[in-house]
Amino acid sequence: MIRREVAIVGIGQTAYAKALPGTAWELAIEAILAALADAGIDPKDVDGLCRFAPPFETVSEPQLVRALGIRELTFFAESPLGGEALGAVIAHAAAAVKARLASTVVVYRALSQSKGGRFGRADGRGPGGAAPATATAGADPNPHVVVAEEDNRSFAWPYGLMSPGQLFALWARRYAIVNRLTDEDLTQALGAIAITQRRYANNNPNAMMRDRKMDADDYRNARMISEPLRLFDLCLENDGACAYVVTGAETARALRDDPVYLLSATQTISPYREPMGIYVTGELLELFPPATAARLFADAGVGRTDIDLAEFYDATSYMPLRSLESYGFVPDGQAWRYVTETGTGPDSPLPVNTHGGHLSEAYLHGMNGVLEAVRQLRGTASNQVADPEIALVGAPAGSAMILAR
Repeated sequence: MIRREVAIVGIGQTAYAKALPGTAWELAIEAILAALADAGIDPKDVDGLCRFAPPFETVSEPQLVRALGIRELTFFAESPLGGEALGAVIAHAAAAVKARLASTVVVYRALSQSKGGRFGRADGRGPGGAAPATATAGADPNPHVVVAEEDNRSFAWPYGLMSPGQLFALWARRYAIVNRLTDEDLTQALGAIAITQRRYANNNPNAMMRDRKMDADDYRNARMISEPLRLFDLCLENDGACAYVVTGAETARALRDDPVYLLSATQTISPYREPMGIYVTGELLELFPPATAARLFADAGVGRTDIDLAEFYDATSYMPLRSLESYGFVPDGQAWRYVTETGTGPDSPLPVNTHGGHLSEAYLHGMNGVLEAVRQLRGTASNQVADPEIALVGAPAGSAMILAR
């Protein structure tokens, strides 16, 4: 149990843009230094690092130890599966602090897609796990990673599932069929999410889409990418970096008056629920086992009605739609109606992706959602929710955390 035993004491980020001049390494350093400055911690006092595993994260621990002047790392760990590392990296950091393997752990994520390849590509030239051993810059040299990627391609690529957008388009279509939605029902639901998040982004100075308003006509008239997903149903491709600092609760209270405590964190894999790897039929299609959601809330000691806001991983607009159901906020098969009738805006019972999310702020594998949750709980967010106490940050396959003031 880690409830309130560790806290996030510092957050930092770079600008977000289609292309930034710095390398991923330089962006990581900028974000980490900003997080440490926010916490009031000297870089040399960092003794733990947690990151996403290659090929998703390319900035290594030795690079950062030298660049930041860290005296010694006593703990470092990495988590696989892209966005499904979201809850894992903070769980690793918390476990290290609780076990006294480290006292000050930095969690970071840096992306330079303009130089290393775009994650949305379906031609083997992006860094997101599609490239063979002969791939260009951004591919991981580990042969075991390459073998796993080739195995996934042999099952998925012949059927046209070559990118996350194509996979989630299939899931969205099945959702509509199972729940007897018309094309118009599904379009309205996905559009409601994309448009609401764009409005959040329009009021967020950090968002890439801050100056680009979008209405229903803009959404509907955008080109179809993989039916039923249109252009604005898919996340942005960008450069940028995020970082946050985790310490023990006592240290956190000494550092600042408003630490954000970790109540619980989960990660999960079970047979035929391997994230992003395959598409299966029936109940196994839903990657998030109900027991995992139950564990997330039980470990935190809170219920669904205690959550004041949610930051859901949204590589596509379908993902927050389904996450409302998977995490138990809306009954199965009813989220499409909920987002069109009740909504997820600032005055709704559960504001969702208040920074604009991956669809309209930037894509950082969920890390910018963690930063937004911290800002909300501190009371410093651009789209500030009224007096929030508890926030959930989660990915669609069960990698999640619950944070509290």
